[in-house]
Amino acid sequence: MKNIVIIGGGTGTSTLLSGLRQLPTNNAVIVSTADDGGSTGRLREELGVVPPGDIRQCLVGLSYGDPVVSDLFNYRFDSGSLKGHAVGNIIISALEKSTGSIEKAIIQTAKLLNVRGYVVPITIHPTILSATLEDGSQIKGEHNIDEPQHNGDLGITNLELAPSGPANPRALELIKNAQAIVFGPGDIYTSTVPNLLVDGVREAIAQSKAKKILVVNLMTKWGQTNGYKASDFVNGINRYLLPASIETVIVNTKQLEPAVIERYKQEKAEPIDADIATLEKIGVKVVAEALAATNTFEKDTVDQLKRSFLRHDSERLAKIIYNLVNDGN
Repeated sequence: MKNIVIIGGGTGTSTLLSGLRQLPTNNAVIVSTADDGGSTGRLREELGVVPPGDIRQCLVGLSYGDPVVSDLFNYRFDSGSLKGHAVGNIIISALEKSTGSIEKAIIQTAKLLNVRGYVVPITIHPTILSATLEDGSQIKGEHNIDEPQHNGDLGITNLELAPSGPANPRALELIKNAQAIVFGPGDIYTSTVPNLLVDGVREAIAQSKAKKILVVNLMTKWGQTNGYKASDFVNGINRYLLPASIETVIVNTKQLEPAVIERYKQEKAEPIDADIATLEKIGVKVVAEALAATNTFEKDTVDQLKRSFLRHDSERLAKIIYNLVNDGN
């Protein structure tokens, strides 16, 4: 079976994993340790743990266990001092404290969820993400970048991570042995790029013989990708790779329902233009298909963070990636 490494995290990556786990692939996810919002941010601040939220979502995405257990990990308390906390975030944090290691905590959590595959933090310590905006101002903290209290019309010109390393050796090993490295789907400047800022990661990707695949998001996001077309996502990722190395781009061509578009307008977001001609001029292979899921998803009412209610069709997207990885091999 081919080794597929996804660099990202959050809902988009978890959705992709739910499709990939149905195919004969070895799946691994590398997640950022910069998350500092919601339940994750509270646990990080109060306990000093590695942010557990993306880790939890990806482990659940790779779970072959009882759905009741997966649902338990995603359950959020709706009252009391634990209001807003996901049970899985608490369990992972408790295991990190009791075992003394986030990696040991992930191993034990994977056993509880009957996980096939790997979820690996890019570093074994919490990190802090900072963004420089078009007007020269700086925003500190992943959550502040993700849900801007500043003028979100200003584009991001640069990202920095502190500390910038060292990279988790297991993450570098996964990159080295991958047949495909998939970037996204997810927020490129708060989920994907933070991984690329860790010392040694870009070099490992450059040396890897894996196919480099970018899954373009379905919608723009205010404060991060205002007005972006698919080609802007390619350029946004490539500027943090050494050298620019995205080879294949997967884009959605499905026309979205007017009600969905209108709802996203309230968040200053819009469907992403596939701009296939521009992508081809860049020199990347383009896979353009109807990939938006038919149904929409509502977040838990006690979840403190904004979530995408439109997602990729996990099975269709997974099959495309599977075919790309096995093409000509």
